[in-house]
Amino acid sequence: MSFRRLSASLLLSLLTAVAPAQATPGRAPARRSLLGGQHIDGRCPPGFRRCLAFTFDDGPEIATTPRLLDLLDAHHVRATFFVVGHRIDGDEPHHRAQRNLLREIARRGHLLGNHTYHHVVLGNLRPSQIAYEIDRTGDLVERATGRRPELLRAPYGLLTAPRSLGAVAARNLTPAYWMIDTHDWEVTSAEAVTARFRQELLEHPHGGVVLMHDTRPWSVRAFPLIMQVVARRNAELVARGEAPFAILNLDQFVVPRGAEALRGAPLNLRHRRPDAR
Repeated sequence: MSFRRLSASLLLSLLTAVAPAQATPGRAPARRSLLGGQHIDGRCPPGFRRCLAFTFDDGPEIATTPRLLDLLDAHHVRATFFVVGHRIDGDEPHHRAQRNLLREIARRGHLLGNHTYHHVVLGNLRPSQIAYEIDRTGDLVERATGRRPELLRAPYGLLTAPRSLGAVAARNLTPAYWMIDTHDWEVTSAEAVTARFRQELLEHPHGGVVLMHDTRPWSVRAFPLIMQVVARRNAELVARGEAPFAILNLDQFVVPRGAEALRGAPLNLRHRRPDAR
């Protein structure tokens, strides 16, 4: 191994070990409530010039998520998993396995968020349907893990209709968006996901919340490649005397809402197509 690669690896290990959001793999840290936050728009929280927070949507998936959990442990990274309710609702073997997997995600110290039950655009639904999408998933996650999700990511990042915002605000949930979209929902190789991440990092030099999907095998394979990109980038930044990327989790992004009204999606957010999975 070259000195440059070794230095980058050691630097990344040091950063992830000391970042406040990190935890010993297999041990869930004590957490403050994340309810009632203003929307997480994807930018780094105050105090961090550069950061990355990894989020994974649409799972859990028994065929892919376990491997991702091992990779996250290996890199000492805590992430947030936004859960789709129908994946853990039922008596089929895969439903039971995915409920057990949900418990394992929580046991390893990751955050769980609500991604609705059917993964549909909330603004297209009646109030009663919106309530079902959010509440059914919240009930299922709480029943499986003992803790109700406090973060919500609307499918496709679409949370602008007054009835959707009202439903989220009424439940005191904190909505979360992203800054870096790996586009793993439209490519089919780890190399393509990694290339997109590298390009997004150039477009968003301060980093932010990263959108990925634990249901895609190529996304799981891409994660260690992405961490190599981060390690090399951090080595370059440190060599220039600049702040490197800290690896955080979404609990460090939550800002209390207070008396403010819950806002919708940031205007500069690039939404995915509603037909994209």
